[in-house]
Amino acid sequence: MQSSLPIEPYLYNYANKLATKTNNRNTVKFGIAILGLCQNQKPIDDIKILGLHDEFTVFSTIAISNLSDNLVNDLWELAKQVDGWGKIQLVDRLAEMELSNQIRDWLVLEGYKNNIMYEYLALTCAKNGMLNEKLNTESIDDNLYSSASDIIVSLMDEGPAIGMSGYDHSSETIQNFIKHSKKRNLNISNYITLHRIKDYLEESSEENEILKNWNQNDLSNCLIDINELLSSKDWTTEVQIALKSSDNVAYWNGKQAAQKLGIDLWDTVWQKLKQNPVDSSAWNDVTVNAKENNVEEIIDFAIKNLPLKFLGSGPKDSAGIGEHYQKYSSLDSVITFLENYPKKGEKLILVGLDSPVTRNRNMSLRTLQSWTSSNWNEEIKTKLNELKEIEPNANTKSDLIKLLNGEKIE
Repeated sequence: MQSSLPIEPYLYNYANKLATKTNNRNTVKFGIAILGLCQNQKPIDDIKILGLHDEFTVFSTIAISNLSDNLVNDLWELAKQVDGWGKIQLVDRLAEMELSNQIRDWLVLEGYKNNIMYEYLALTCAKNGMLNEKLNTESIDDNLYSSASDIIVSLMDEGPAIGMSGYDHSSETIQNFIKHSKKRNLNISNYITLHRIKDYLEESSEENEILKNWNQNDLSNCLIDINELLSSKDWTTEVQIALKSSDNVAYWNGKQAAQKLGIDLWDTVWQKLKQNPVDSSAWNDVTVNAKENNVEEIIDFAIKNLPLKFLGSGPKDSAGIGEHYQKYSSLDSVITFLENYPKKGEKLILVGLDSPVTRNRNMSLRTLQSWTSSNWNEEIKTKLNELKEIEPNANTKSDLIKLLNGEKIE
């Protein structure tokens, strides 16, 4: 076509401006895509920089794949600097290539880590990083032991992605991990991992298809070894220290270990909540660990310490994210907790029905459904009928009408 323009300089310059000189994300994506087709390697460094933004990582990966003379290293360089969905897709692509031992080591030590879920990359990195071979040695360092722990637990948490069911070396890898565990001074984090493996291996073969392929002697020996490791010392002191820690990871590990050891957490989680009454994770811990005799105390504390006027400022179709997320999420925990206690905490239910956050109102409706209408006082009935007229979310309004008509909310 005589009217067509050559790639150089017109199309290339146009694409480069779209990618680097505009402030619209979709325009940037379009520019990166065109640059990848222009066969000009000059913008590779700019494309790498753009790829650091999670929304552009995939587009940059494809463009670099079309332009790079050293593709594996260029993609690896980008993969080491990103952390979200872009990293997940990038590592999946990188793992299919011919990799150096250095990159395979990185896959096992760092490649699986992302801020979405480790499960999405655990299998990719275990297989392509040759985790089984790395563990099949006399000794390993702390970094590899820690990473192997992460990957094994992620492989067992099958659901969001294929895990152990797609891993041919599950038996060998777990056996070698246990072997290395015997040589270490175990901490609470290791205790949790080993207990998690124990729970996994104790599942019946009817429930766990992967274990059907295990040699029964190997399975029995693994369980014997783990039980010996778990009982190798008294963990109570370490757990109590962790539960008093201001470090969130240490505290979380302490809670998990305490539950495995049957240590009552009520005093710990109650004191934690008192330190910060709008900490949603502390509210969750309190409601999960509460007993019957704690109910009135929890309700009274919520009424006195949550900003009820703010939380019940009137129905809107808000997601409740942002700077006030902790407050709305704390109310979620309290309202859900009240499901099993009809006629208790009615003031909190009324606040939930008046919340601008749709999730809070939905939780309140479900709690009232659990109570059944015979346990609603007149104030709650009036509030429900008022809400029916002004509810801004169509799905919530539909559920509200069902509730008032005695129909079940799905």
